Amino acid sequence: MLALIKHCFLVVTLLFSFHISATISLQITDQNDQALEHAIIEVEVLAPAPQSNSKKTLVMDQVNKAFDPHVLAVPINSYVSFPNSDDIRHHVYSFSKAKPFELKLYAGQPKSPIIFENTGVVVLGCNIHDAMVGYIYVHNNNRTYISGTKGEAIIDLAPFEIKKAWLWHPRNAKGVNHKQVIDLTKLKQAKGAIKLALTVSPAKATGSFQDVFKTAH
Repeated sequence: MLALIKHCFLVVTLLFSFHISATISLQITDQNDQALEHAIIEVEVLAPAPQSNSKKTLVMDQVNKAFDPHVLAVPINSYVSFPNSDDIRHHVYSFSKAKPFELKLYAGQPKSPIIFENTGVVVLGCNIHDAMVGYIYVHNNNRTYISGTKGEAIIDLAPFEIKKAWLWHPRNAKGVNHKQVIDLTKLKQAKGAIKLALTVSPAKATGSFQDVFKTAH
C-alpha cells in the first residue's frame, strides 16, 4: 500500500512539473505567410514575479550606421545607454510621444543613460544618417519575447499562466504604435508551433526615420 502511494505521488509530481514547465512555440508571419523578424510578443501573467530593486542599464548600440539591436524591449522606468561603436559621430534623437529626447553629435559613450518613464514605442533616428532607424518598445513590466530571423519565438510559460498577450511589429500596417491582441484560445490549443499572422507594410515603404515617424503619432 505504501509503495502504491509513493508511486502515485511520483506520477502526480511529474505531471505537475511538466505542466508548470510547459512552453509555447510561436511562428510569426506576415499576411503573405513570410517569416517576421523583430516581432515582439508581450505577455501579462496572472501571477507576476516580485520586481527586483536592482535594475541594470540596457544598451542600444550604434554599429555600422545602424542601431543594434534594431528593436529593444525595456520595462517602464528603465535606463538605456546609447554607445556609439562606429568610428564616426552620430546624433541620436526621437520625437516619439513616449520619450522625446536628443543626444547631439557625439562619439564613444554619452555621459548619462536615458530613462524611459512612459510605456509606448520610441522611434529612434540619427540626424546625420537618415537611414538609421531603431525602436525601443517600453512595456509595463510584462514578459516580452522577440521573434528571430525565421519568425520563431518561444514563450517559457504554460497557457494557464497568461492573462493577456499582444503582438507588435515596427512595420505594422496600422501604425508603429499598434499592438494586436492575441487570442488566448490559440495559445491553449498548443499542438506544435502556433502561427500568428500580422499585416505589415512593405519594408521599402519605411526606409528612413522621416518615413517611419509619419506613422508614429
